[in-house]
Amino acid sequence: MNRKSISIAAALALAITAPATTALAQAPAATSVPKAAGPTVAASTVGIRSNSTTTAKPNSRADERNLGAGRNVALMVVGGAALVIGAVIGGAAGILIAVAGAAVGLYGLYYFVQ
Repeated sequence: MNRKSISIAAALALAITAPATTALAQAPAATSVPKAAGPTVAASTVGIRSNSTTTAKPNSRADERNLGAGRNVALMVVGGAALVIGAVIGGAAGILIAVAGAAVGLYGLYYFVQ
C-alpha cells in the first residue's frame, strides 16, 4: 500500500464516522419559542445561549444509560487519528499504525451503533 491509498482510506473512515456526531450536535431544537416583536435585550447578547429555561434535573437512572457513548466515540476518534498518523509516517510502520487505528475505530463504531 502506498501513501495515497492509506490517505484515501483514512479520509473515507473519517467521512463515514464524522457525520453522525456533527448531525446530532447541529440538530434543531424540538420545540420552538414564539419571539416577541421588536428589539429585545436578549437579542443583543453575543455568544452561545441556552434555549431551555428549565432547571437541571438531578442525576437519574436514565442518564446512566447514555454514559457508554463517550467511550465509543473516543475509540473512533483515536482510531481516526491513528489512521492519519499512519498515513503521514508511511512505510511498514505507518501501515501497521494505520491498520491498528482502523481496527480501533471500527471497534468503537461497532459498539456505538449498537
